[in-house]
Amino acid sequence: MNRQRIQQIALGVIALFMLPAGLQAAFTPQSFFDDFPMGRSWIAHAGDAYNEHLVRDVGALFLALIVATVWTLWRHHSTRPVAAAWLVQGVLHLVYHGGHLSGYDSIDKFGLIGSLVTVPALAIVALWAGSKPSS
Repeated sequence: MNRQRIQQIALGVIALFMLPAGLQAAFTPQSFFDDFPMGRSWIAHAGDAYNEHLVRDVGALFLALIVATVWTLWRHHSTRPVAAAWLVQGVLHLVYHGGHLSGYDSIDKFGLIGSLVTVPALAIVALWAGSKPSS
């Protein structure tokens, strides 16, 4: 498999992985806050007050990144900028939640960290695949 195909797959998986969260947060923010993911209540559990505006903005930003990702893949543009954007988002998201795990049971801690590692890991794969091989 060539490097370009690896980039495309990594970024396509990120877009597909993030689409449900983006749609739910943007269009059913109360449900996202109360039940994400799949009834586990990770957001509401954090103890923060519900803020419809903030949740909708997060969903809109996820959807905007997904649009940029899909556009980049469809138009065959350089994937490095969008991979770097997902890396920044993913690392900052992981760092925040990694520091706020108290009160979660082991299954939720594993699921939360495991899911949050996915985006930066795939972004790193896309960035690596987009680098020029050393000669």
